[in-house]
Amino acid sequence: MQLMKKIQKIPGGLILVPLLLGMFINTFFPSALEIGGTTTSLFKEGNNVLMGMFLIVCGTQINIKQVGIPLYKGTLLVLLKVAVGGGIAWLVSTIWGAQGVLGLTPFVLYCGLPSENSSLYVALASEYGDPNDVGAVALQSIKNGPIATMILMGAYGAANVPVMDVVSTIVPIVIGVILGNLDKDFLALAKNSQNLIIILMSFGIGASSNLTTLWSAGLSGVLLGVFSLALGVVFFFVYNLMLKKRLKTPLGAAIGSIANNAALTPAIIAASDTSLQPLVGEASAQLATACIITMLGVPILVKYCDNYMKKRNIITTGDIYKKNISEENNTVDDEGVATET
Repeated sequence: MQLMKKIQKIPGGLILVPLLLGMFINTFFPSALEIGGTTTSLFKEGNNVLMGMFLIVCGTQINIKQVGIPLYKGTLLVLLKVAVGGGIAWLVSTIWGAQGVLGLTPFVLYCGLPSENSSLYVALASEYGDPNDVGAVALQSIKNGPIATMILMGAYGAANVPVMDVVSTIVPIVIGVILGNLDKDFLALAKNSQNLIIILMSFGIGASSNLTTLWSAGLSGVLLGVFSLALGVVFFFVYNLMLKKRLKTPLGAAIGSIANNAALTPAIIAASDTSLQPLVGEASAQLATACIITMLGVPILVKYCDNYMKKRNIITTGDIYKKNISEENNTVDDEGVATET
């Protein structure tokens, strides 16, 4: 039936499809997952265990060997995304309170805006950047789990996050970092396991909500996605202001996305602060929707920014890299012709 291939063709399908399925079952057959035993433990009450596994997988994606320009660019992108995302969430909380504005609560903003779709960034960096731009993703992986959201919400007093809860979240990530960097086989194992864990977690989150929540979250989720894309324009200009002449790139706009796994973050935060539990269903649905919007919009935005730079004769890292590759290929061809002659 090739179900996985069909699901993966849907933008954000690995999260969206099981999330919707969980909501559907909980809406029309609420007792189906409450029969007890392993069924209930896995599909209804097992998210804490799955969260721990998910954090280990996130940790394996952090490459501690990246140094130099990739580290420099990665640090800038992380600080820019986390500072702006967290600042906006705090501002909304300060002005409008916990209820937020236009259906967007500070909780969903804290969970979504500091994150970024790293896979999408890598794909765009491969097309519009150079290996240093691609390497910058190693550090960016840090902000795509719940840690950045936990720290921001704790620092701003937006959630009651005990220090030991932060430590307990960091521990599996550190284990993942260590094992992923020491053993390539473990890194491959974690990578192959990631999709299954995401599917089960997404289903569990959906099973704790219903389709009514999805309906109310739809429009505000689109709004969140559009707002994140607008921030991508800001990131593009600010990021390039921080870079030296030969390091300029349109890829600042690429961090205007929202991570696929951002929809899982609300449940992780609510595990520490149970007062946020009623907001999890709607926040997860909003983030899943926003992820799709940014997944579709960011490539268009980066292309536009690349054209903007070309019209102004701004040399990008992608231009330099492609020119070097072309020159190397020409050299090889010339040598080949000379040898044949």
